[in-house]
Amino acid sequence: MSSFTRAQQLREQRGRLLDEAQALLKREPFTKQIEARFDGIMVEVDRLAAQIREAELGDALTDAGRRDPKMDRILRGLSSRPGLSEDEGEPEVRAFSNFLKFGINGLDPDERAIMTKRLRHDPDIRMAQGTSPGSAGGYAVPDAGMAPLVEALKQIGGVLPNCTIVQSQTGADLPIPTDNETAVEGEIISENTTHNEGDVVLSQVVLQSFLYSSKIVRVSIQLMDDAGFDFAAYVMKKLGERLGRITAKHWVTGDGSSKPRGIVTAATVGKTAASATAVTYDELVDHMHSVDPLYRQNGKWLMNDTTFGALRKLKDSQNRPLYGDLAAGTPDSLLGKPVVIDPNMPSMATGNKAILFGDLSAYYVRLVKEPRVLRLEERYADYLQLGFLAFIRADGDLVDGGGGAVKALQMA
Repeated sequence: MSSFTRAQQLREQRGRLLDEAQALLKREPFTKQIEARFDGIMVEVDRLAAQIREAELGDALTDAGRRDPKMDRILRGLSSRPGLSEDEGEPEVRAFSNFLKFGINGLDPDERAIMTKRLRHDPDIRMAQGTSPGSAGGYAVPDAGMAPLVEALKQIGGVLPNCTIVQSQTGADLPIPTDNETAVEGEIISENTTHNEGDVVLSQVVLQSFLYSSKIVRVSIQLMDDAGFDFAAYVMKKLGERLGRITAKHWVTGDGSSKPRGIVTAATVGKTAASATAVTYDELVDHMHSVDPLYRQNGKWLMNDTTFGALRKLKDSQNRPLYGDLAAGTPDSLLGKPVVIDPNMPSMATGNKAILFGDLSAYYVRLVKEPRVLRLEERYADYLQLGFLAFIRADGDLVDGGGGAVKALQMA
């Protein structure tokens, strides 16, 4: 069964459950038994939503690449390096997998030619290797083989799949021009009168390139010999998860000091809740409308799962959950706008910016080239182990010229 067919079936199953939940909300009186059934449906809806995301992941990667060639290099990668064609994808992955296991000297001539060609077209790694690249073992990741690493990066947090990604070939400071025209308008003039001047006031956000490391993963040679699974994909996934955890955290809550300025740090306050641990329906509406309509039309909510769970339990004066009205027919929307879950978002506690709303694409993530992997062969030879290390250069910041593209609902 294709991922699309399975995803469609799961969506239909989830839709039937939501119809049942909507019917329960109309029942009066809203008894404890009905409330328990409603809560049970929501648990099943969440489980199906997770399965749908898993089924759609492969299609999402492909679609994103089809829409944006730059994203294609990041997510799946039909390589744009000289001398590599789309048909070489599978041989590249096979060569890289064997390289991870056996090193450059353990490859057959064709595989060694593939890896050497990548080395030749990646000057950063070539310079790092000196005159003996085989012993240090640093090679760029094949684009098709990078999917498990990038998949892990995307699954850790909610910012990366929804932001604007800027990819560069060098790590030099990258200035992004900004302006704030939300309060600027034109004019009506009389005949034979001069036009007033209204220059655009430009500023800039400078994106840097912080070096992120996965730390070294040591793997025994015996494990590689005995592994009955896709060893290369396993290693890449683990390296990606490590990079994903730290980058996702910094893209949300980074303070901008020797690290990215996270979206929470950069967001201005649109509404302050009366409570330190809960929000009301009216406060959610006020917060949503604190964002300029220019940004609100593409707005999304950003919060952690615990906060979203609390919002689902909001009740009206008849003790009925407001979730049905808030959901607009789907389990992952609020007031008709999509909800993005990120575990790095602050919880509802005193002074925290627990809920964000706005155009998340105004947050820019800068990536320098692609993630790269090193194979450390000699360093752990006396342990009969190999070391693997991934690194990526990245930064991030909100680029809206102070226009309030994303605002925070702050707890009291």
